[in-house]
Amino acid sequence: MVAAVTFGAAFIPVKSLDCPTWDVWVADQSGVPVPGATVRLICRNYSAEQDSHRADVITDAQGHASFRPRTLSASLARRVAVTLSSARAGVHASFGPHAQVFAFGDGFEGFDVDKKRNSVVDWTGKPEHMESRIVVASQKF
Repeated sequence: MVAAVTFGAAFIPVKSLDCPTWDVWVADQSGVPVPGATVRLICRNYSAEQDSHRADVITDAQGHASFRPRTLSASLARRVAVTLSSARAGVHASFGPHAQVFAFGDGFEGFDVDKKRNSVVDWTGKPEHMESRIVVASQKF
């Protein structure tokens, strides 16, 4: 009986935060807000789902865009199966939730950069609210 209940419990969906509330401000290299820029948020929980998700928001007159939090509902059995599938990538495998934001538009682009690490900001489960300031520059082809 205990084994049956335990087995059945593995298939009950459990909610988790897939992506935080995220406020983004976009400015040019002079610090002037950039209205009308597209800010894209990309997220995926590599331990619970096979596909990435993306959302686009256009900045307002102050260069601000906001994303609502995203939750994911997946059972323990699904999470184990997807984690094992992700592990097949070996040293290139990713696990758990990840999200990034970047901005682009009329000939410019920019990313949220962690200046301490000199890398693109990658949200990995915490905090529940993010704030980013993206400085965009002209694209060079």
